Amino acid sequence: MFAIHAPAKVNLYLHVGPPRSEGRHPLDSLVIFTDKRASDRLTFTPGGDRLHFSVSGDVNSDQIGPANDNLVVRAVRQIEDASGCRIKGQLQLEKRLPIAAGIGGGSADAAATLLLMNGAFKLGLSQQRLIDLAAPLGGDVPACVAGVPVLMRGDGDRVSPYDAHLPEIYAVLVTPDVSCPTGPVFRRFDEQNSVQVFEEMSAPIAQTSEDLCDQLRSSYRNDLQSSAVSMFPVIGALINALYEYSSVQFAAMSGSGATCFAITDTQEASDMIVRDFSERFPRFWVQSVRFGQAGFDPEGFSL
Repeated sequence: MFAIHAPAKVNLYLHVGPPRSEGRHPLDSLVIFTDKRASDRLTFTPGGDRLHFSVSGDVNSDQIGPANDNLVVRAVRQIEDASGCRIKGQLQLEKRLPIAAGIGGGSADAAATLLLMNGAFKLGLSQQRLIDLAAPLGGDVPACVAGVPVLMRGDGDRVSPYDAHLPEIYAVLVTPDVSCPTGPVFRRFDEQNSVQVFEEMSAPIAQTSEDLCDQLRSSYRNDLQSSAVSMFPVIGALINALYEYSSVQFAAMSGSGATCFAITDTQEASDMIVRDFSERFPRFWVQSVRFGQAGFDPEGFSL
């Protein structure tokens, strides 16, 4: 059996331009990842005459859609087409991350699948080749394949390393009990904004977590946050609640929502917020994490 974790991605900032003629929006974002404490998990056992895909966890069929259109299965097909290898066996996805939550759960699953199959079958596809295969699967998938802090631009297909020093970052992820689909949030953004000029920014450079948070507050933003809050006020209330803790240096929404993150000064502070939030908001998903490289933590093969 082979296994891999599919860690959450977080947009420290997300700048969005006006839609082009085909309806897509240019993006400019600094994307980082969590350790395996906030992750889905994929396991694969080769054998049999075809691929058997199953999903476990607190999900239903309406949330994940038909199996043959799941991003995980589509990622397998990409690998098959690129390598000529037919994938046969039992592939199980254990869902731990909330769905439609702005932390790339489906994208992380697809990226981890590409890495899992490449390693399990010793296909020898380069990371750049896997990133190329990831592009048709969705805007976040190439960044998730990279697994390191990256600048994600264009439609999400332009992924470049974040070469600056990244300080040690402890954080809390909180997802309220609302589903926040990407499409409606972008449509609300288009309704609320008339900006016609879009320019990519240089990424922040910081030696400490506190300095990074100061820069995020002063010069960067999530352009989708106000649109999501207008649709789901609980997101705004959640961010305000996170700022009630003196240890929180910065709090914002990730992606198109609804997950919010709070950067704290210590791991102990993050753990305390998780305990308190879990009591105050028992219906919310809450997890303390460390930001940085993706915690793929493969079992049975090497990346």
